[in-house]
Amino acid sequence: MAVRSTSLVVALAAAVVTFLLLTGGRSDEQAAQVPTLPLEGVEQRITPEGLGEHLDALQRIANENGGNRATGTPGERATADYIAGRLRAAGYRVQVQEVRQPVFRERSSPRLTVPGGRQYEVATLRFSGSGSAAGTVRKTGTGCARASFNALERGEIALVRRGGCTFRAKVLGAQRAGAAAVIVSDPDPVRGSLERSVRIPVIAVGDRGAGLTGKRVRVRVQAQTTTVRAPNVIAESGATGAPRVVMAGGHLDSVPAGPGLNDNGSGVAAVLETAEELGGRPLPEGAALRFGFWGAEEIGLVGSTYYVNELSRTERRRIAAYVNLDMVGSPGATPSVYTGNERIATALRRTLGADAPNTTLGGASDHAPFDEAGIPTGGIFTGLDKCYHQRCDTVENVDRNLATTSSRAAGAALVELLRTP
Repeated sequence: MAVRSTSLVVALAAAVVTFLLLTGGRSDEQAAQVPTLPLEGVEQRITPEGLGEHLDALQRIANENGGNRATGTPGERATADYIAGRLRAAGYRVQVQEVRQPVFRERSSPRLTVPGGRQYEVATLRFSGSGSAAGTVRKTGTGCARASFNALERGEIALVRRGGCTFRAKVLGAQRAGAAAVIVSDPDPVRGSLERSVRIPVIAVGDRGAGLTGKRVRVRVQAQTTTVRAPNVIAESGATGAPRVVMAGGHLDSVPAGPGLNDNGSGVAAVLETAEELGGRPLPEGAALRFGFWGAEEIGLVGSTYYVNELSRTERRRIAAYVNLDMVGSPGATPSVYTGNERIATALRRTLGADAPNTTLGGASDHAPFDEAGIPTGGIFTGLDKCYHQRCDTVENVDRNLATTSSRAAGAALVELLRTP
């Protein structure tokens, strides 16, 4: 059975009180002789039972909140509350950072009705306007220049090619020119984002939109954009303002389709268990230990991006390393180590093994904002599984032994990074 760090902290506090009572509260030098818990060996105290406690809690939270822990939902908020409570009990200074974010949700699949019955595969662009529009399709090139829409008549539907500028720039240009809707053409319908809401319906169509020009079609989108608050949970131990911060984190939200126990309950459990086992332990002089649990990752790395953007240049320079754990319990998988910072990768491989494979996630997880800000980053990933972003991503979908291996590697690496500037 795992030895919980909260119990260790309580035991340590009791030992201090007992010592003071027995010695009559003698000198600081005598008080300093009270034994403290070492950093070394933390990985051996991380067990499947310990991680399982957190995984079971996250499953209960999803069950009690509509089956998921998605951005802006009570399930995401309850997840943040659980994490913050455990971290406070382990002795960390905890901050819950609120991030406001627009969220786009479709109420039904988009429709493109074309005379003659030809069927096109279509997708809605995020933050499209909602409604139905009928009009003649007008080809407008890439839609990146104002002149692209010179021939467009008010009430027509602009057909724009992908590329050359952002989707938002294309749509705003068409909207200003009086388009009733926009169709983005590409070999396959792109599931892009307009970044913020627009007034008119916007869909993407495959097959480069062949045969649409000059035809009168109907475009229908049924969707809603609302602004939600997503929580980041930040915890720190060590001296406030320490010149060197070692950090680990992972996202706390799921997709709406399911409870997200591998993506990313496994990362949450691994980071939280590591934090609890390291809680209350003295850190090397000049070093601080920080953990971040990010909201709204599934809709675009929102929480971690906000956190990094809010840091001053000086605060960014203080972070010596950030270790990201996202999907670390994929059934039957092998842990892979992020390419990038060799020092972090080497520290992770001391536990995972020198032959642990490399992985390149690009901008697909919360390490990306840190990397873009020049902060050394690394992490562990065990790959996508058959229940990725689906309802079946439950607690039964997590390989607890693999998640334990990932957590132990992260814990040992954090200790090494704390010890060696």
